[in-house]
Amino acid sequence: MKISVYGCPGYRGEEDPHVFYLGMRRLPVVAILDRWRESDRRYFEVSVDDGRRFVLRHEPTTGHWELAAVYRAGRSPLRVARLTRP
Repeated sequence: MKISVYGCPGYRGEEDPHVFYLGMRRLPVVAILDRWRESDRRYFEVSVDDGRRFVLRHEPTTGHWELAAVYRAGRSPLRVARLTRP
């Protein structure tokens, strides 16, 4: 889902999300909980004031932002662990 994100220079001078719009609802970012890169995309796990967490995906080459995941308040995201067999 495409979203509107407004950012400010952050880590390494790259744009970090500061506030985003989901439909007509304005959601200020309270904290950036995690950030990572995959291929040419940047990901941010952010929290908003009502406790929900979102994963925002950014494509720096095009400037497009997308909503990648939503977690309701108090819910832990699923973590993928590698299993090794003897």
